[in-house]
Amino acid sequence: MIYALVFSLMTSFLTAALITVVLLPFQVFLYYLSRFKDRTTLSLNLYCLLFYIFFIFSYRISSGITGSSLLSLCLVHFLSLAAAPRKEYIPLTVVNLTVVAALLTTEYLDPNFIQGGYTDKKQQFIDIASTYAVNMILILVSLAYIINNYTKEKEKAEERAMLLDELHEEKSRLISLISHDYHTPLNSMKKYLEILGMYDLKPDEKRMLETEVSQSVTNTQNLLLNLLDLTNEKFKSQRAKEYFVVQDQLKETVRAYVDIAKGKGIQFDSLIPESLRIFSNPYHLNVILRNLINNAVKFCPKNSHITLSYQQNDDFHEFSVTDNGTGIADATKQAIAEGWENQSGTLREGGMGLILSKKFTEALMGTLSFTSQKGSGTTFYVRIPI
Repeated sequence: MIYALVFSLMTSFLTAALITVVLLPFQVFLYYLSRFKDRTTLSLNLYCLLFYIFFIFSYRISSGITGSSLLSLCLVHFLSLAAAPRKEYIPLTVVNLTVVAALLTTEYLDPNFIQGGYTDKKQQFIDIASTYAVNMILILVSLAYIINNYTKEKEKAEERAMLLDELHEEKSRLISLISHDYHTPLNSMKKYLEILGMYDLKPDEKRMLETEVSQSVTNTQNLLLNLLDLTNEKFKSQRAKEYFVVQDQLKETVRAYVDIAKGKGIQFDSLIPESLRIFSNPYHLNVILRNLINNAVKFCPKNSHITLSYQQNDDFHEFSVTDNGTGIADATKQAIAEGWENQSGTLREGGMGLILSKKFTEALMGTLSFTSQKGSGTTFYVRIPI
């Protein structure tokens, strides 16, 4: 349209120039209506109506079939199809062909319908050639836009397909893990009941079996809590940080695992200062430490010692869970590191709990790490910025 304005002024088509001056700001308004007000359908309909009227008028004052208006009507149709939904292709095409047929028929039956013309052959050639060139450029730009968006959508579709495959694999691994961990306490209880029915157990033997069943149920309970935490992670991660007394937040977890550890012949001590008050997310911290304590109790042998402790540095709070158990094998260390990196919660050695602890520590802008020597025990460190 800017080109049409310049050409009309140069060739003294003042009427066409005036109409173009009026329509340019309206075209800007249509763009604003579509792009920023989300009224694309209304904008497209107004565009089609307005520019069909404009080029019908232009056809009449610009030499009719010997002018360039038919080329412009073709371009208007192409741009309409580029923006319109697929169901409107046929109606828009019918409208375009009807308008062109009506103009040609009217000019053929009534030559006086055409009111304007070129002053010489040179003007005609310049108008048609330049209009053709402008049309080709706009078609090229539009096709590039369409192809570029098609490519982007195709890539998005491929990414979504890959993501669905990954989620399907993760779901299968998760179901396998859940099935295994829920199978364990059921087997323990079944074995316990069978032994009770077959033998008269001594108090020590009975206590040992009850401890085994209790530990299995606790592990399964922790798995269920982790599943709920993962399900609600998106919403709970939005909880605001607050000042809270750490010991008050952890007292139920500590009390539960002191009893569980005692049943396994393990000593568990919490050395968290009673007055310790920090600014963080209490829910996240509880999930992190609960899983680390659970893993320590789960994998430590009898007569081990587990300690939950705290140390403050200049830039961060450091919570640690230390045990003097058998330590972590090198292959397991590598598996834990890969699980953290790939966010895969199916690792048997603490798996989902460690993944969740890692996620929640990062949500607190902190770091989770560990050191372990085979036969000398393991320590997990949670560092949270002050």
